[in-house]
Amino acid sequence: MKWKKFKKERISLDYTVMLVPHSQKKPIHFKTPVWTFGVIFLGLLVLTGACLFFAGSRHQLIQVRQEKEQLEQEWKRLAEQKQLADQENEILRQEQEQQKKELQELENRTRNTLKELEDLVEREGQIRQELGLEEADPESDEIQYIDSPEGDEPEELPEEEGASSQEPEDVAAPGPDAGQGAADSGGMLRASSVNLPITLAENEASFRAIQAEMGTLQLMLSEKTGQYEGYMSTIEEKKAAVAAEKARKEALRASIVASASSYIGNPYVYGGNDPHTGVDCSGFTRYILGNIAGVYLNRTAAAQSSQGKTVSAAEARPGDLVFYSNGSNVNHVAIYVGNGQVVHASNERVGITRSDMYYRTPVAIKNVLGD
Repeated sequence: MKWKKFKKERISLDYTVMLVPHSQKKPIHFKTPVWTFGVIFLGLLVLTGACLFFAGSRHQLIQVRQEKEQLEQEWKRLAEQKQLADQENEILRQEQEQQKKELQELENRTRNTLKELEDLVEREGQIRQELGLEEADPESDEIQYIDSPEGDEPEELPEEEGASSQEPEDVAAPGPDAGQGAADSGGMLRASSVNLPITLAENEASFRAIQAEMGTLQLMLSEKTGQYEGYMSTIEEKKAAVAAEKARKEALRASIVASASSYIGNPYVYGGNDPHTGVDCSGFTRYILGNIAGVYLNRTAAAQSSQGKTVSAAEARPGDLVFYSNGSNVNHVAIYVGNGQVVHASNERVGITRSDMYYRTPVAIKNVLGD
């Protein structure tokens, strides 16, 4: 009974909300139950919490978006560096293949020279064998002398020949059989004596011809050896010249970057030509490339964009020119200094400065150094 009474008198009491406007009319009275305030209060709490939640979420979303953009830029820069490294690796691979080809050619030439040397040695062996076979003829004559009935030595053959030629009738006188045997023996001796000088002369002529041929072959071998050494010397000189030229070009590009970077912070002056006192973008590039590399550039950025060889962003090297557009015409130029950075005369507010190459979208990249 008490609870029902309390509920009726306290909880269910109606409250009057009086709004007094700025007028002299009667106040406006509202009667509202107590639970309405609770609902309104909870609604305000929920609304406030939702607003705070959405505000925090929006702030986090903005941070996440900024981090995403930074990561995309970093990824893009890393991709360009990777592409540049891949191109450098491809160039190195091509140079290695070229060197392998040159070495293979040298090996082939060396192999051919060795083969010619082996042929010369083999030819020399054949010649020696031929000489040995020619020297066997006197042995056959000596065998004939040993088998002859008279048993004469070779040194006495001229006397025998002279005796037989001067007195043929006396030799044949002892008898028919003895005369016949003496005639046969004398004929063999005369044949051997006549053929021996001819054989010796032929052997001597053959030996001299073989010596001349060996001298010619040795001269050819010397020429081949000299050619081989000349090839090796030429290749080494070529490698040294290529390395020196590459080092010179890299040093030139490094000098361009160092010179351009030394003027960072100097003023921008429209139409200026000297970075010490003030210069605009095209005057800056014209001054740096002309004084460091001796390259003539036109005066305006649009005119400079028509010079040199177009390269991609992945192929860009320090010292190349990066051009920007206002949508229709080229209106700005900068010097690429590596690592995705450029140095340029920006504007009167910042002067000569260093920026990310993609602070604006490049429309062209030119190599004006001719390498």
